[in-house]
Amino acid sequence: MFIKPNTFNEVYVLSGNICPIFLKTKKTIMKLKNLFWPIASVALIFSLLFSSCQKNESAIAAKNSLSVYLTDAPGDFDSVWIDIQKVEVKIDDDSTHGDDDRFGDNDDDRDDHLKRKDDFGEWVDLNFTAGKINVLALRNGIDTNLASGNIPAGTVRKIRITLGTDNSVVIDGQSHPLTLRNETNNFLYIKLRNEHRERGMGNDQKVWVDFDISRSVIEENGAYYLLPKLRPFCDRNFGRISGKVLPEGITPSVTFNDGNGFTAIAMPAPDGEFKVRGLPEGTYSVTYAAAGYTPQTVDITISKNRENKLETITLVP
Repeated sequence: MFIKPNTFNEVYVLSGNICPIFLKTKKTIMKLKNLFWPIASVALIFSLLFSSCQKNESAIAAKNSLSVYLTDAPGDFDSVWIDIQKVEVKIDDDSTHGDDDRFGDNDDDRDDHLKRKDDFGEWVDLNFTAGKINVLALRNGIDTNLASGNIPAGTVRKIRITLGTDNSVVIDGQSHPLTLRNETNNFLYIKLRNEHRERGMGNDQKVWVDFDISRSVIEENGAYYLLPKLRPFCDRNFGRISGKVLPEGITPSVTFNDGNGFTAIAMPAPDGEFKVRGLPEGTYSVTYAAAGYTPQTVDITISKNRENKLETITLVP
């Protein structure tokens, strides 16, 4: 029979005789208990942390985020209000052609609004608050976060911007309605390639869209039409350039031409400062012009992923 006496210096008795193998003091047992619980607690904490890290790593691996920014190549207007109702992206989740940068080139924009999914991918909504944006305020390097959200894993092939009907242009203080003239109706499509996507930490991606107002708004017989011209880019794979035109307050324009059909226009601020983003690498002719002043032209070579600086130009009558 095994008996556990209830004394401080208790001993274990087996069949009425003291057994030296089981001779223990209560102090020894308490020491073992005191040693066991801290070790068990530490082990439990490490187990929970490891499990949490695994869950976090899995969540990060499964999460893909995309942000779309809007900026402007300006025109000679007071303001241009564009009614944007929705922003979506088309995700190609087929890994067999995920690395084919040209896979979406044959995806016809004209019938893309008829279904949510086709052989080129599936449309996914981004987080966006519908409303009107004065695109002309986004000039000289300024941008705004147009839409963003978590998206499924895959290749982002297209952006689709859905316009409303309340578009207008303000000229000399007077507002004029802008009638949309677009072969895909009120849907604006921007096809993307690898050079247009800026990848950040994890699976984060960013894309900038340049709304070229100078070529998007035209006037015919006193009426104004919107023929949207949009171009994607990212700062990492394209160049930026800044400069200044004097004298102040002369309302100049600065035109960039690469000689291969690409042009960009800057409308400097009242102090003459200007900035242009999204320029492909290459050599450009830069022409400064203003009413009543003699134009000047300089050449510059633009490199990607850096700020290219032009010397200050002073126009003379």
